[in-house]
Amino acid sequence: MLIRLSAAAVAAWLLAAWCTLVSSPTPAGAAEFSIEGERLTMSGRIYGRHEFDNFSSLVRKNPAVKIIVMKNFYGGRAGTAGFFNFTKFIRDSNLATEVDGGCYPACAIAFMGGVRRSISPKADPKKSFIAFHGAYSRGGKPEPSFQPTFVSALRRYSGGRMPEDVARLAYAMPPKGFLLFLDARKAKPKKGISVIACKDGSELGKGGCTGIIDIDSHKVGVFTH
Repeated sequence: MLIRLSAAAVAAWLLAAWCTLVSSPTPAGAAEFSIEGERLTMSGRIYGRHEFDNFSSLVRKNPAVKIIVMKNFYGGRAGTAGFFNFTKFIRDSNLATEVDGGCYPACAIAFMGGVRRSISPKADPKKSFIAFHGAYSRGGKPEPSFQPTFVSALRRYSGGRMPEDVARLAYAMPPKGFLLFLDARKAKPKKGISVIACKDGSELGKGGCTGIIDIDSHKVGVFTH
């Protein structure tokens, strides 16, 4: 697959959405879970195994839950590998996932566990996104040995729809950067570009990010509905 880049003037609403996400105060242990009908909403940050245990226990105790909503949800410090616990549990439990606001970065991996993946009905599709980057230690050191696991998982959980080079591009993004996916059908982004690559989130609005012409967020399986 050939990935073509376009110098993208990133829309002001996307800049505002990203700035809101990264500037939100999230104290230690700030992960929050709430249930309303068939939806369990996750927000804040995940810091350790105990939060996965709390999450999985809530799902098991509430069989009416069918959809996991990720609302302004960070990866926190559980690590990319830790978030595969969420991904696998969500898929094995036959749950759908929705996004409301930002889902970044390991949150994006958990989101891929959904058997159906979409924007939450209550969300603003122009301010809701899924964003990936690679795995890094707390000191910011890259972990190249984890790349094959990451790439294989994105391909598997997308039903084989995500090309290997797209998954590799996602993993290549640095700690402050991202490969960001909008729902092209609902957000109707400028010039139809639904995927944006930034090496540094601070480049948003400064011409430093690029739109990726040849990737559609639905066709590569990030969103399904």
